[in-house]
Amino acid sequence: DVYLDVILDSEKFATTGICKTCQCKDSSFHCTTCTGDHSWCRPCLLKSHQSLPFHKIQFWNGKCFEDVTLSAQGFIWYMGHGGKSCPCYGVGQSHLDQDSSVIIVHSSGAFTHNVSWCRCPGSHHEHHLQLLQAGLFPASITRPRTAFTFEVLDHYLIDALECKTSAMSFFEKIRRLTNNAFPDAVPDRYRELMRVSRLWRNLKNRKWFGFGHDMEAPPSAGDLALFCPSCPQPGINMPLIWEQKWLVMRRFVVDGNFTAQHMNMRQPQLDVFLSDGLGYMVTAGDYQAHLASAMESKERSSCSNHRAVNAANTNRSNLRATGVGATACARHGCFVPHCIVDFQKGERQVFFHLLNLDYSICNAIKHAAGNIDNSLIIYDVGCQWSLNFAQRVDNCPGLELPDNTEIVAAVGKFHLSAHKLAFKTLLRKYKRANKGIEDTRVPFEELTGSLDVIKVRAWEKDEEKAKEERGEHLNIYQLKIAKAPTMAEIRLKLTESEYADTGRLGSISWLIDGINIEDSQYVVSSYILMLPKDASAVQRAAVQVKRQKLAARISKFHEIADAMTEGIEVHGGTEHMDDIRFCTTDVVEEVREAADIEDVLEEIDEEVPAEAMGIWMPSSVLPNEALALGLHTLQAEELELRKGQANDCLEKLRQALGHKAIIYRQHFRSADSTWTGTRSKQEALRCHIKIEKCVRRYQRARGSMQRLGADEDTLRTIYQDIQPHQLSVDKEVTEENRYGQGSDRLAWFWRVNNGHDSQEDVWMDEFYRVNWLKAKARWQRWEEELRLVQHEMGWTVSWFKYRMEEWDQRYRQATKPGHQAYAHRQVLLWGRFALDAENSFKDKMIVVA
Repeated sequence: DVYLDVILDSEKFATTGICKTCQCKDSSFHCTTCTGDHSWCRPCLLKSHQSLPFHKIQFWNGKCFEDVTLSAQGFIWYMGHGGKSCPCYGVGQSHLDQDSSVIIVHSSGAFTHNVSWCRCPGSHHEHHLQLLQAGLFPASITRPRTAFTFEVLDHYLIDALECKTSAMSFFEKIRRLTNNAFPDAVPDRYRELMRVSRLWRNLKNRKWFGFGHDMEAPPSAGDLALFCPSCPQPGINMPLIWEQKWLVMRRFVVDGNFTAQHMNMRQPQLDVFLSDGLGYMVTAGDYQAHLASAMESKERSSCSNHRAVNAANTNRSNLRATGVGATACARHGCFVPHCIVDFQKGERQVFFHLLNLDYSICNAIKHAAGNIDNSLIIYDVGCQWSLNFAQRVDNCPGLELPDNTEIVAAVGKFHLSAHKLAFKTLLRKYKRANKGIEDTRVPFEELTGSLDVIKVRAWEKDEEKAKEERGEHLNIYQLKIAKAPTMAEIRLKLTESEYADTGRLGSISWLIDGINIEDSQYVVSSYILMLPKDASAVQRAAVQVKRQKLAARISKFHEIADAMTEGIEVHGGTEHMDDIRFCTTDVVEEVREAADIEDVLEEIDEEVPAEAMGIWMPSSVLPNEALALGLHTLQAEELELRKGQANDCLEKLRQALGHKAIIYRQHFRSADSTWTGTRSKQEALRCHIKIEKCVRRYQRARGSMQRLGADEDTLRTIYQDIQPHQLSVDKEVTEENRYGQGSDRLAWFWRVNNGHDSQEDVWMDEFYRVNWLKAKARWQRWEEELRLVQHEMGWTVSWFKYRMEEWDQRYRQATKPGHQAYAHRQVLLWGRFALDAENSFKDKMIVVA
């Protein structure tokens, strides 16, 4: 309420009616644009606003303010003399004629002013040039009746760029600013804005790129567009000769936009080009001539899931262009000048003739190439595009490439990105590259240290051969399985040697027997949990037999324990609790549906069932108590056995995970029938159950090691805790072409004590080969990324300095004061860009003179 009261209070006539300038009492005018509470009489109003023609004036009628115009109060805008009248007019001679009234559009509204033209000898007698000198852009040349201020034209260009404002919406805003209550009363200058804004944009571009200074030669193709400052450009931001070809390889990404459609014009002759081919779009005449000479071939793409080419063959007769295609630098997303083309029928493929994107790609490869002859072209249908590209270039006169050009085609996992400030993007890439090296180097070294040296050397030779010869040799990064294991073979590998007898005697044999009893308890417990609600008498009898046998084993084990402990009184045993995170979901669901164990089986005398009995082991006693009781030797023996148990569990876990990954790749993902898919799911579930069983057994071993006093370093580095997310199927095998592999790393148990003695399984050997090669590739890729980013930082600084030197040369050659002033302003601008980049890249970039 207070705010509203203050706002309403501003509607009153705040002054006492005395003119601020001459102190007369006939002050009825107030300016809403000027700050403060002012009031003027008519003569003082005109005098104080002689250089402020776009201020809005109000008149106090005794009760309220009314909007009035300066021109209605007798304001005259004098041209050519800084707001003063031209001396060539005689005394008493009128300064106004039939060409005096001009509508001037400003950012604050549309104003009608009376203009007095300058008649001095030697001055521009053309009215449109006098308007330009006053900062007004005329809408016509011969008899201008409308003009736009430079400020409003700049506002329109920024609104169109940042806010996507159309010319119609922008001028409607101007009309509202002029008269919000009656916008239709404001003259419509929408068509004039459309024409003048195009001329203004073209003139600004020519001014920015120095063609107001370099008048000898007109701009050529792409000269009114900037290219990426961070990409290598010989002779501009890097030396002409560079030995490391991979570092300066030109990297382009190609893509199309099928929603940028353009309908056929009713009067195409009215579409006049101002900068045809001088910016990012290709030259229309040359491009259309090549398209007209090209025989179209409705070539269907052979790429799976690539519908862009196939769908593009649809005829669309009402459209002049069905979309646009562009080539940009792949690392920074900057469009290449003179490389954006129109699509007539999509990304059409033309055999032996010119096609749309071939034209764009050839222009991109030639742009600022210098002596760089190798380019990487990333295109989402690159496999189809590259098939006959060289042949099309050879047979089409409109396509041309530099000599010795080498092109590597690739299918990318991304499209064109948005334009961003170069040094901000490079700083993020620099930080990400350093983090990538840290995240990938240590896991690779750990994995290499855990593998057989002979196999690693063989893989290194394969890697070097793939780098040199490429092609099919790059398939080393794919899983090679000549004959996938059958379901029965996988089941056999998962179940064999599960309860192998060690044959050890004495205390070792007794300890091993205790560990095996713990596993037997889990087996009996799982069997009981899987019983149905209506278990048969045979099933119940089988449970009792299993319990009796297990109870007998436990009793015998405890009898031997008395002998091992030499009659020391021991109390109770250890009951292991499994982690519910590693209990199979399918089993849990069946347990919920099954009857309670007490309802299925009658327990005699409510004795503790054999599967729930505590087993006394040396680990059941605290280390301090064991030392006092003389059990420390048995504890040391059990600790070593528990380590062996943990190692066995980790080895079986790795095998189960590897086999599960192979099942997903060879069977489940390529299942051609419901039966095959169901069998694959069942085998994958068996693998999953095996995996969780190995984890639970490992956890029991690790828990016993903790109770036995194992040192913290061993538990923290070698026998770590296993987390559920570490048990996922290895994506190097199942999703080898996925996006975002740069920072992948294997779980810790793949890199510890697993590669020297346990690689007899050919399938696991292949599994480790692929993971080792990709781990090394990730690490080396991040190191290359760091080097590349450091050079890109240097190229960016050199590019800014190159632009600064260009404008410095124009400054020295300019002869007109205005030309010199603008050139020096550009020198300062590009110098500031270079300085900011140098400060941002300090101690990071690599600069080669």
